[in-house]
Amino acid sequence: MQKNNIKKENNRLRPKKIAYYIPLIFIILIVPLIVHCKIIELPKEVADFWKGGTINADFYSYYKAVTFIIGTIAALAAYGGLALNGKLPLQKEKKYYIPTIIYSLFAIISTFNSYNKYVAVSGFPDMYQGVFVLLSYVIIMFIVLNYIRSESDIKIIVYSFVLLTVFEGMLGIGQYFGFDFFQSELGKQLITPKNSDTSMLSFTFGKNTIVGTMYNTNFIGSFSALVLPLTTILYIVDRDKKYFTIFGVAAFIAFATWLGCNSRAGYLAVASVFLIGIIIFRKNIRLYYKKLLVLFIGFVLIAILLNSISKGRVSNQFSRLNPVIEAEKIQTANENQNVKFEEILIENNVFTVKTNKETLICTIENNNLSFKDEEGKKIELTFDSEGNIIFIDDKYSEYKFNINEKASYIKVKVYGRSLRLYAMGDDRLKTVSMNNKLTDPIEAPRVKWFDGKETLASNRGYIWSRTIPMLKETLIIGYGPDNYPMVFPQEDYVGRFNVGTDGVIDIVIDKPHNMYLQTAINTGVISLLALITIWGIYLIDSFKLYIKGNMESFTEYMGAAVFLSITAYLAAGIFNDSVVSVAPLFWILLGTGIGINRIIKNE
Repeated sequence: MQKNNIKKENNRLRPKKIAYYIPLIFIILIVPLIVHCKIIELPKEVADFWKGGTINADFYSYYKAVTFIIGTIAALAAYGGLALNGKLPLQKEKKYYIPTIIYSLFAIISTFNSYNKYVAVSGFPDMYQGVFVLLSYVIIMFIVLNYIRSESDIKIIVYSFVLLTVFEGMLGIGQYFGFDFFQSELGKQLITPKNSDTSMLSFTFGKNTIVGTMYNTNFIGSFSALVLPLTTILYIVDRDKKYFTIFGVAAFIAFATWLGCNSRAGYLAVASVFLIGIIIFRKNIRLYYKKLLVLFIGFVLIAILLNSISKGRVSNQFSRLNPVIEAEKIQTANENQNVKFEEILIENNVFTVKTNKETLICTIENNNLSFKDEEGKKIELTFDSEGNIIFIDDKYSEYKFNINEKASYIKVKVYGRSLRLYAMGDDRLKTVSMNNKLTDPIEAPRVKWFDGKETLASNRGYIWSRTIPMLKETLIIGYGPDNYPMVFPQEDYVGRFNVGTDGVIDIVIDKPHNMYLQTAINTGVISLLALITIWGIYLIDSFKLYIKGNMESFTEYMGAAVFLSITAYLAAGIFNDSVVSVAPLFWILLGTGIGINRIIKNE
């Protein structure tokens, strides 16, 4: 006969204990919900890598980063006081402490040796994950794993996550149905400085998708990967009618948020732990079949509703998870790409474009342009009605040049891709990057396996193909926290032009869309290995504990739930980055999971 999984407690949340948890509750409940505009004047060396000019109006990251650091300091002070008074002595978890210290050291060393120290400390625009944020991640994990010693400790954490899920989910579901609170007059006033003109304020993502307070649909996907397993299992195992009703509502909201964010990374993350969850809870399915049936029916109805409202967008996103369909999409993109770029080069006053079809050599002399082919033969030109230079030879029909003599700009269009040249006073040429910086095109090292697969996973194939070769420079020390966009080969025009049918032209690639590559580039491969060690130890310990399926207590159920949440988040990290909107939640849950595992082992 199985024990009652949850014992009623008169002191579900003891007031004195909650007081010590206030900084952690603040980080869970408040920090992710912060949205407020911060106007930041960027140093020139940062603005040179930022398309938005010298001013960054950040809504989603800056204040989250600042308040998270403050919350972590407060939590550390609270724990320090308890530890010094002998109330919470340090737990014996050297297997976690050692890699944590190694990661922290290499994050600090990478900061001192960073490409740009300002960014390493303060963070890159719209990211703001400088070294103090990175250190706060592992510090908050350390604090939580030392806090978790009883069932009531676990409840304080997971109940806070339930409340956050409801608040975040309601905001997001409103967005999905076209009622974005941040687009209302009250919402605009709350998220902008006093006396700001909000008449022109708008956000990128529109109806039938969920962004919530987390900047990007992908990050909502990572958030959902954390909270969906947690709220679902809380609902299933709690026998208190009042509480399991609340948890049931939270689970439905978490599911709607997960489904409505349209993030394939989030979909894959939860799908990756579904089978693991079935195996872990295989002995409990019959016991809770009624609740599972209610949950299943509710999830199906939510899926039908969201899919109907979005005119099939949900089912379309799921269909794209099929690797066969993804392969067909890549093949179609390659078939529709009517040219392959092989070289884009500037040498003094000579600009060369070489494709698999032809070569065009443009030379500027005395402010006059002349054009030749690969054999040095002159290419005859004419002008169209708009004053563009075009060519008589049909072989060059996809080329256009437009000269702005006053500004010395030359606009070039090649097979629908655009770039700008700038004629220096001494007849030298430069390209004008997407952030208005004078540069030279470069040929970036690449992983050739990705050739023809640049559009893989929404163009991640291209980004990964140029990021992986960068690792040879960061095997020991990284380029510095948040320095990735400053060292990525942004002027790799050949690579950018070869992505799909139109290329990836007018964007700054500010993150690798892979949490592991992000860490390896910013703080070094050794720091990544340290984190993988922490995560690996936890996952292995958890798998050994919960694979038996003999769960009878609240602590065991929550340990398994946290294990699934952590696994899902790490799976999402293959396609998503670590961001300050979500990462603090992951590290708090990781500390919780480590603490729970220790409790179970000691029972």
